[in-house]
Order: sequence, then structure tokens, then C-alpha cells
Amino acid sequence: MRRTTLYTLRTRTDGETERFGAALGERIRRGLAVCISGPLGAGKTVLVRGVCRGLGVEGPVVSPTFILMEMLEGRLSIAHVDLYRLEHERELEEIGVFDLADDDTTVVLAEWGERSPALLAAADVEIRIQPDGEQVRVITVAATAQAAEQIGGIPW
Repeated sequence: MRRTTLYTLRTRTDGETERFGAALGERIRRGLAVCISGPLGAGKTVLVRGVCRGLGVEGPVVSPTFILMEMLEGRLSIAHVDLYRLEHERELEEIGVFDLADDDTTVVLAEWGERSPALLAAADVEIRIQPDGEQVRVITVAATAQAAEQIGGIPW
């Protein structure tokens, strides 16, 4: 899908990264597929936790590294996916990630999204996190026109 960059911003703490994620989550009104990429320790799970908080998830949000996907409930259903240990894209088909990505009532949040070219190509939103020093993160958010209607205009 064709995506356009909406934001490039810097966060200086985990708290800021989580608050930005929460601001995104608060704006989501229907299902989206979101791929999040960045090196190990960049803050992908921190951002996902924020999005989940913005979507109304109250319980713990941890990366499902060993189980590949965890379903969470908030205002919408959330499929938190971690592709770090993904060996074959067919694993995503087997657990229904592509079907969930097409569902208007489910938000797919895929850490290490770049490890699945098919999911990345289908994503409504792509978020790249790049560390810049010890705590600073540069976060770039690109979205399709339809997704931008939901998540655009975040005051940051």
C-alpha cells in the first residue's frame, strides 16, 4: 500500500514514547495493520504498550516473542504480534494474522514488521524507531490516506 510520512519526531524517555503511542491509540477508531520496526531495544514494545493504553487495555502489555501473537481487548480487539523469531511467513497465515489485518474490528500491532514483507506491504501504518544516542528515539510514522484520517493531527 502507498503510505505517506505523517510525522518524524523525537522522544527522550520511555514515558514520552509510551505517551506518543497512547495518543495514536486514542485516535484509532477501526481496525488497522501497523508494522513497527527498529533495532533490538529501540522501544517497539514501549510504543505498542502506549498504543494499547490508548485503546483502553488495562492489563500488562509484554512482547509475545515466544508465542508470536497475543490477543488483547480494549475498545477494539488487538493482535500484538512479535516477528523477531518468525521463520516463515506461513506461520502468520497459520495463526490468522493476515485475516486479522483485514478485519475492521482488530488492530494488528506487529513488532519487527520488516521480517514479513507480505504484512509490511499490506500495512496501513508503518512506524520506524531509530535510537539516537542512549535514550533519544527518532520515530517516523507513515500511513495510507485512509489511516491518516484516523491518526493524523497528533499534537506533539
